[in-house]
Amino acid sequence: MLAVVFVVFSDIEKDKFRKLLVHKRRACQYAFRLLVTRSQPTHVPFRHFRGLLKFFRPRASERDAYLVFKALNRSKSGFLCLSEFYNIYEMCGFKWRPYQSPDPWFNDFPDPLRGCFYLIRRLVTWKWFDFFVYAIIILNAATLLMKTIFVSASGVPVSHDLRVTWDQVAFVTFYGVEAILKMVGLGYKQYFHSGWNIYDFSITVLSIAGIIAEKFSSSFFYIVILRPLRLLRLFKMRKRYRDVFQTLVILTPRIISAIVVIIITYYFFAVIGMELFSDYDMKNCCVNTTVEQFYKDDNTTVYVDYYYLNNFDNIFIAGVTLFELTVVNNWFIIMEGYAAVTNDWARLYFMLFYLVMMVVMSVVVAFILEAFTFRMEYNQTVKGDKDGDEENVCINVGLTKEELRFVYSSAADTPTLQQYARALETQGIVQYEGKRRRTRVVLQRRMYRDEIPGWLLEADREHEDSPGLPTPRSFSRRWTEPADISTPSASAHETPQQTPPSYYGTLNLNSSTESQRNEV
Repeated sequence: MLAVVFVVFSDIEKDKFRKLLVHKRRACQYAFRLLVTRSQPTHVPFRHFRGLLKFFRPRASERDAYLVFKALNRSKSGFLCLSEFYNIYEMCGFKWRPYQSPDPWFNDFPDPLRGCFYLIRRLVTWKWFDFFVYAIIILNAATLLMKTIFVSASGVPVSHDLRVTWDQVAFVTFYGVEAILKMVGLGYKQYFHSGWNIYDFSITVLSIAGIIAEKFSSSFFYIVILRPLRLLRLFKMRKRYRDVFQTLVILTPRIISAIVVIIITYYFFAVIGMELFSDYDMKNCCVNTTVEQFYKDDNTTVYVDYYYLNNFDNIFIAGVTLFELTVVNNWFIIMEGYAAVTNDWARLYFMLFYLVMMVVMSVVVAFILEAFTFRMEYNQTVKGDKDGDEENVCINVGLTKEELRFVYSSAADTPTLQQYARALETQGIVQYEGKRRRTRVVLQRRMYRDEIPGWLLEADREHEDSPGLPTPRSFSRRWTEPADISTPSASAHETPQQTPPSYYGTLNLNSSTESQRNEV
């Protein structure tokens, strides 16, 4: 059953992506039809594009709207053609902020201090530094394993023998020094940009807090559970393991949806179970049945498994009972017990729950397997393409002095303009960086990039004679691959030489042209 669900689920996911892509393309054609003018029937001016964003992205500022427009307008004509307008869904997902220089944060410090920070930066970015840290983690795991074996073989109380010792203090101190060195060498923004660093820093802080707390009270010995968690950092060594964690991050929103479905199913059957079985006491029940020994509450049975605790007295206990039924933990004993105290029709409830959960869990497992299978197929398809390993999709767009005045004219934000003065003096342009998460849709676009043109061509043929749509002869039907505009560090108009002097004038930002007045 799982294999069938997996195959069907994979086909559904691909077909859903294809339909969504075609639907977005059709929506772009309808919107483009409403935005063009009689004098310019094949291009959209910025004024009309800004009006569209007031409804599509009402919270977008004037600056963000102009940055999206300029990023879309790769032809630098000042107007959007249909092939450029097709990418509006991707571009509107970017969050824009001034581009941060890649120079170290200590670049403006005095010479002696800057030299020390530079040496620390070289140390923490040295590849052998990470291997040294991995070796320390393995050594820490080995000492923890030896201590666990010693505790198991001796009769010393666990709460006494698992206390933090000098070696654990030394390891935690090393991890703390490592975190400080990385924050000093990389800067706190770059350090906390990595999810691995956030995880490692959290474990280090909790370990230090646990050591301090144990000095005041020995009841905090359970802090030892934090020690093995650092071993997860070793997964960073292999690319395949990194792919697993990246896939889990991408799956997180959809996994939450799957968990909600499971919780709703549990709640549905828990309420029914409470209505049917909450009045029955299972302790010492089922006399003269095959499951009598499992429900006895005395010393006369060899099966002291407390099955009478699996009941439906309240919603929480019912949830635990249903969970044990889900994992097939001797589910027939629970079923036979309630069938003995009620009637044979009680088996219908348990069998129905088992069948429903089997289908639900098969879908959830197939969903997770499909995601990891897709990731492996994606890695094979774009093998050697390093762009797919990035967590975010980035694009850079530059604005000139005149463009800055326009986008900030309504806010009259003088301090903001002043902080761009240095960039304008040195480069004549201010760089903005757009960033968005690399979602599954982004990966699907890259994986199916060879098939997408065929899908779109077929969709255009099917809707060629549809009323109210732009005809293929009127507009360019060339599909622009979003990967071209979403490559990290791929700039649009990065230097003044790349931006023609007439570009700003062609936008007609401060004046209304005849083409803008003659709206359809």
